[in-house]
Amino acid sequence: MKKGLLFILMVGASVCLSAQEKGKTEGKAYTVETNRFGANWFISGGVGGQMYFGDNDGKADFGKRIAPALDIAVGKWFTPGIGLRVAYNGLQAKGAAPSASTLYTKGGTYSNGYYKQKWNMANFHGDVLFNLSNMFCGYNEDRLYSFIPYVGAGVALSWSEPHQQNLGINAGLINRFRVSDAWDINLELRGLLMKDAFGGTSKEGMAGVTVGVTYKFKKRGFNAVPTVPMVPESQLDDMRNRMNSLKSENESLKRDLVEARNKKPEVIVKKEGGFVPRLVVVFNIGKSNISKREYMNIEAMAKGIKANPEKTFTVTGYADKGTGSAEYNMKLSKKRAEAVRDLMVNEFGVPASQLKVDYKGGVGNMFYDDAKLSRVAIVEE
Repeated sequence: MKKGLLFILMVGASVCLSAQEKGKTEGKAYTVETNRFGANWFISGGVGGQMYFGDNDGKADFGKRIAPALDIAVGKWFTPGIGLRVAYNGLQAKGAAPSASTLYTKGGTYSNGYYKQKWNMANFHGDVLFNLSNMFCGYNEDRLYSFIPYVGAGVALSWSEPHQQNLGINAGLINRFRVSDAWDINLELRGLLMKDAFGGTSKEGMAGVTVGVTYKFKKRGFNAVPTVPMVPESQLDDMRNRMNSLKSENESLKRDLVEARNKKPEVIVKKEGGFVPRLVVVFNIGKSNISKREYMNIEAMAKGIKANPEKTFTVTGYADKGTGSAEYNMKLSKKRAEAVRDLMVNEFGVPASQLKVDYKGGVGNMFYDDAKLSRVAIVEE
């Protein structure tokens, strides 16, 4: 028994290695979800030969001891590696007896004088199936070959007179070859061990070899367990830092918005002599679009410019050098100056000939040591 188990494990290991090589072309092995009760049922059948091992069967020639065999089984795979089935093995058994009065002698003798035995029999049993290919190599529904040993127990019956029944232990190996999603071809090697069976006085048994097919009912196969990719800790740290940075910037923008809402509009008073005071337009960080809160001041400035058609005014853009590169701040300050110029021309009707555009890029604190007040465009004569 120990040698048999060792042999099975050695063969299973070799099958694993072979299956891993085939896996490169057959598909990737993966873990699966447990199926429902109605899934992965199968029915199988096979034909072949079997040989009975009794007290005196060795007295008959080997070839004359082989009897026809029929296998029928129904079962279910609960996991890719574990299944159950109920099976029938049988048809006929042959043996040798020293006396014509021995059970199941049918007349006639062998050349050594022993009497020929023949009887109809059946072995009904339940088995636990172990798909070692899936257990050791991972489930792969496209695997060409599977190595499936099994063990079980049942009862062996004789249909011939006198009727007898004997408890038996079953073991075997199913070599399964995949043909399609629904069909497999099987080469099954099986054995049956009994005690004091069919007239014998010692342990007796039967071995058989059959070739057959298996049909797999729908639903077939197992669903893969969804996997969640692991995110490296370094990426998580980077994401946390970016979130904290965005949170800080958001808080800063909220404060700027509150200050801008509380800011009193600058009143431009038109005086005799054509004096037009300068206009300061404040922008949000990194932005060149003009907020609606600045429109009233720009409109007032536009009226003053139009009232002095002989004068030319310069719109100068600035940026805060503490944020962004020098090249970026230069482009941003230009966009801010052009935005004020375009609004005056397109929205408030200032002649374009009265306006010039200039830009200085990033500068230090222009007003009251406050960096936010460097994000401006200034219009002055």
